[in-house]
Amino acid sequence: MDVVTQGKLYQQMLIEGFDADALLGVVKDTRFEQRLLTGGRFQARVQRIEFGGFSLDCGHYSLPVFASGSFGERVVALAVSLESAQPMWANGRQVECGRLMVFAENQELDVRPSPGRWCWCVMLVPRDRVQAEALYRHGRELALPLRGWQMLERAPAQSAYLASHIERALLDAAAWDAATTTCQVAGVGQMLLGAFVDVLAAGLPHRHRRASTPTMPMRHSMLIRRAEAFLDAHAGSDFSVSTLSAAIGVGERQMERIFRSAYGMGPCRWHHVARLNEARRLLRAAPATAHVTDIAGSLGFGHLGRFSGEYRQLFGESPRDTLAGRARLSEAP
Repeated sequence: MDVVTQGKLYQQMLIEGFDADALLGVVKDTRFEQRLLTGGRFQARVQRIEFGGFSLDCGHYSLPVFASGSFGERVVALAVSLESAQPMWANGRQVECGRLMVFAENQELDVRPSPGRWCWCVMLVPRDRVQAEALYRHGRELALPLRGWQMLERAPAQSAYLASHIERALLDAAAWDAATTTCQVAGVGQMLLGAFVDVLAAGLPHRHRRASTPTMPMRHSMLIRRAEAFLDAHAGSDFSVSTLSAAIGVGERQMERIFRSAYGMGPCRWHHVARLNEARRLLRAAPATAHVTDIAGSLGFGHLGRFSGEYRQLFGESPRDTLAGRARLSEAP
């Protein structure tokens, strides 16, 4: 993992190989648990720009993950996918590339992109800062959701406008150095915030809506969170679809459909991939004296050879390589 910092206002992190701990804080002041879903060479480039009172985070991922977390209590989150071959799944809904999402304070988010490269961006900004900019640029406040979240209608011209301003801000910030003035930084921030507000003004209704998310997607998102809680409580236990179905309160066929929509796989594969991800987390955190056999056994993997092969297929290295890499990091001066 390499980190490039330009005066602490701009940061870039390059990650080779899946590292859930390194990805945990990719959105400022949040914790998004992330799980690798398909095998291959995982690479990520994460960039952050901090302005006066608000921030922009952008991530480029080479492989799909399942990410779960929540945004802060004092900021609204403006999120958009700038690259995704197919619509991504977010809180029970399909979201096309380029559609801006608005999340109220403290709103939870579960998200999974389609296979292939994925680029996401999130601006965290206080509600009153957005409204002040809207009054200045458009002469009115915006009907931002007071709770939950809202997705703007698809508008290709607005999406292209926003994407170009995000790209410009990232390029400008990457070139900052010790000679960069606070006025220059503020100018980039003003340009970027203005672009987000312009897209919001074009796509949000003029009055608040009572409900921001349809009932069925909300229910699906709630069921997924129940499934994740079940997984946390039974990570090393024997797994059966019927037990999970009873725990989250839906029939097996419905659960199969919900899982394939949310995770891109059925419940059995979901459980298996989740355990492999947990094994990687434990291996990366283990001391040099730890044994792969013990960690695999604690998660219910009884056949070490099969576990090692499946682990390598997902993460591109053997469990022993992961453990040895952790040991080398611990020994470094």
